[in-house]
Amino acid sequence: MEDHPYFPFVHHPFNELAGSMRPFSATNPDLLVKSALVSQTLLVDVQKVMNTLATSKPFANGLMTAAQASEKSLVTEMIRKIGLKNEPDIMYNPDGIRFDFHPKTGDDNCHIIVSLKWKDI
Repeated sequence: MEDHPYFPFVHHPFNELAGSMRPFSATNPDLLVKSALVSQTLLVDVQKVMNTLATSKPFANGLMTAAQASEKSLVTEMIRKIGLKNEPDIMYNPDGIRFDFHPKTGDDNCHIIVSLKWKDI
């Protein structure tokens, strides 16, 4: 292979160091497992919101109308009435709505963001 023009070996100091580099620290999946378990409970709430929006045009229309009128308290109350364990932070603009689901326990190890469009740009 040394004489093959398509595989030239370039001597570089990094190549000499590659074998002596520090190994990665030992892995501990405890936080990852905890995050995954908490995310499963968040996904239940995400599913409830998505099912409500997907199956109730009157609800979806009311939510859009309230958001477009900047009635944040009404938007929050509509979502709260769905019966969620973890209330999402809600942001919206003329193009759509964004839900940021995070555990109400205050753990900041996971969150699920869902962005939905209601207007084509």
